Amino acid sequence: MSKSYGAKHVFSGANFLIERGQRVALAGVNGAGKSTLIKILAGAEPVTSGEYTLGHNAEPDYFAQDQYKELDVEARMLDDLGMVAPRATNTELRTILGSFLFSEDDVFKRIGVLSGGERNRYALARMLMMPGNFLLLDEPTNHLDMRAKDVLLKALQDFTGTLVFVSHDRYFLEQLATRVIEVCGGEVHAYPYSYTEYVRNKEEAVVMPVAQALETTVAAPVLEISDGARRLNPIKLRKMEERRHEIEEEVTRLEAEIADGEQSLANFVSMEQTQQEHALLATRRAELDALMQEWETVSEAIEANA
Repeated sequence: MSKSYGAKHVFSGANFLIERGQRVALAGVNGAGKSTLIKILAGAEPVTSGEYTLGHNAEPDYFAQDQYKELDVEARMLDDLGMVAPRATNTELRTILGSFLFSEDDVFKRIGVLSGGERNRYALARMLMMPGNFLLLDEPTNHLDMRAKDVLLKALQDFTGTLVFVSHDRYFLEQLATRVIEVCGGEVHAYPYSYTEYVRNKEEAVVMPVAQALETTVAAPVLEISDGARRLNPIKLRKMEERRHEIEEEVTRLEAEIADGEQSLANFVSMEQTQQEHALLATRRAELDALMQEWETVSEAIEANA
């Protein structure tokens, strides 16, 4: 299938199959068309050509980036959730709300008085109370703190249906995705492996040619070094520039999450939570160090071709 908005081409030649029980991450730089693709899969956006066919008994349930805007601001959370799941007991409703960090009298708050992050959290709890068997989530971790992200991650790991999602949270992607579909350069590519393996393969595709080019330059006699010997072809150079931009965005996100994590540690709740936050911080810092090293390698190659 293909998708365009008038003269604006988003992608073409998309051809893939999503099987029951898979957890699929949609990957690609900002603006590549990830949100457009997930809207098509959710039935919220038509294709320009080709076709999209749902499997037998597949029931899509779409969570948009601004899903919280669809909520009734006058309703109380407990009452609203009860309408979604009328057979659930009051205890069951309180349990799901408690899982998303709404406790005691919080459950009686009107949706309109909640912050943006709280509304997003409630919208997720509401959807997971009675989920379809095919969830499509566009940036579900936006406005969630680390504890709420962990709750959502555990709920989705336990979900037995099919999941397609977009997220910029690398830890969330690595822990959840069993395969990847990438939107890049007006094309869509499906990969039959996890997000961790996808990133590793992408890094090797970029870093190995850089390392080989640097090795050749160092090993060559000084008088034989020429501008042409260090040149990368335009396609590889463009991919490196795209990757550098991706890294810079990931670094900004990680630095913000590390700052949030350090702030959370300042507010002691329990030893178990403190240990979890320390572990998450260690993971984030290791990711940041690896990204900075990759940024230096890629930047050096780009500057050599300036």
